[in-house]
Amino acid sequence: MIKKLPDINKLKDKTVASVVDGYDAFFLVELLKSTKSDILYIMSDGVSMAQTADILGFISPNTKVLTLPAWDTVPYDRVSPNSAIVAQRVETLSELSLEPHAKQPRIILATVSSVLQKLPPAKTFLNSIREVSVGKELNFNAFLHYATINGYRRVEQVMEPGEYATRGDIIDIFPVGSEDPLRIDLFGDEVEKIRTFDAISQRTSGELKSYQFKVMGEMILDENSIKTFRANYREAFGAVSNKDEIYEAVSSGQQYMGMESFLPLFYDEPLPNIFNYLPMAEIVVGRNVFEAIKGKIESIFDYYVARQDALKNKNNLQEVDAFRPVKPDTMYLSDKEFSVIIEQKQAIRLTSLSLPDDDSTINLEVIPARDFSHNKNQLQLYKELDEYLKTGEPTERGSLGRIITCYSEGSRERLFSLMSEHGIKDLTFADTWKETLAKSKTKTVLTILNLNHGFKSKDLCFISEQDILGEKRNRKKPKKASSKDFIADVSSLAVGELVVHIEHGIGKFLGLENITAGGAPHDCLKILYANAAKLFVPVENIDVLSRYGLEDENVQLDTLG
Repeated sequence: MIKKLPDINKLKDKTVASVVDGYDAFFLVELLKSTKSDILYIMSDGVSMAQTADILGFISPNTKVLTLPAWDTVPYDRVSPNSAIVAQRVETLSELSLEPHAKQPRIILATVSSVLQKLPPAKTFLNSIREVSVGKELNFNAFLHYATINGYRRVEQVMEPGEYATRGDIIDIFPVGSEDPLRIDLFGDEVEKIRTFDAISQRTSGELKSYQFKVMGEMILDENSIKTFRANYREAFGAVSNKDEIYEAVSSGQQYMGMESFLPLFYDEPLPNIFNYLPMAEIVVGRNVFEAIKGKIESIFDYYVARQDALKNKNNLQEVDAFRPVKPDTMYLSDKEFSVIIEQKQAIRLTSLSLPDDDSTINLEVIPARDFSHNKNQLQLYKELDEYLKTGEPTERGSLGRIITCYSEGSRERLFSLMSEHGIKDLTFADTWKETLAKSKTKTVLTILNLNHGFKSKDLCFISEQDILGEKRNRKKPKKASSKDFIADVSSLAVGELVVHIEHGIGKFLGLENITAGGAPHDCLKILYANAAKLFVPVENIDVLSRYGLEDENVQLDTLG
């Protein structure tokens, strides 16, 4: 399936060529066979990471794959990253803290942005682990205190990760790493039951004997961290006014939107990076990573300078006074630091270019699959597809394995029908990699796999649904909003009414408020979002809002940003 690789020690500090889109997962699986260490694979973006994770899960289901996504915010943002992304980061960093050297080697997937950003010390995750077990003692108030300082938010009804609610002796909590929220039933100070339940219907879905809780965010608001933050904040920025909202909020132990941008100030030591978490890991650098590193570093510096310039502008001072940026080197790796680490680790570099074998390069001889979607003549398209599927040199297994990947069961059924109608024979379905390999010896197999573009290796030919139908046909067209949904006049809005912002989603209209921005007063619509976050929309920009269209008191507000 893949050109025989030399020993991993002979691959270090070399370039592996002809690793086209989608094939990197196959390379990683083969590489893992020749090492007892974890593999850290660095990719240029989150889309590539998601695709690689999906393919790895399909072709090597027994391999432990961890992902470290980047925050979905820009550097020095005034909003917090998405709670689901933070939960995934915490889950991965917690495991790496607990098991820096796993018995079975793992594949850790990361992006340029997540690798450049420094991380909390491992002790943050180790010290926050708390196990709750049926039949064991659990102090109600002590556990709520634990939840609060570890980033959980108290709500009326638990719906999202990071939330908890209480009813009598019952604690509902949605922890990191759990697909469903948990319901802890107490009898006095003893845990009677731990049940999972559906967040929408609130119905019980299962029972657990125990659960190991972790910190919800990447910082803990306990007495020590607050004290450290206050001291570091004053040292970094000088005197603090009572109008400095971030300083006042953290000082009182409250979560504050955008506080993650001050991560270095919560710790009394320099922040580590992902390489510190994985000191013995083999490093693989994906396609276009060095170009992406350069662009990200420039972006970080631009945002930092923009924050600094805003602080110097007296007209904007009141607006941004509560947001003074930390120095980039405390929060991010520089391009020089990254390059030094890559050189010291003797990283393996991947490229999609076809380069000849030499002392520094090994060519895997993989080429992109043909793109048929440009052919507007359907009869000709499927004729060419049929001919392409029938070609291929004999291999040790027999004929070239032919696999067509589809995005869903519905699209697989549709493509099967289209291909059959145009005379393409010997088609079959498969749902596992083992079944796919077995059936592809004699037939063309349609399977479900997140692969944007196919490829052709020595003995396998992958063709994606997108290669056949084209990108546009694979995407559902967004539903157009009716003209009656848009808001033309603020007078037509009632306080408490739900609205949808074109970028931020569902919020609640709280009324009009006059605020000063850029040195001038503005009438703004005040919109409430989850976590008590507020957005002010100038009335002249009211066209970015539309009505939600449902009267439902239980609608969950979106998280701002």
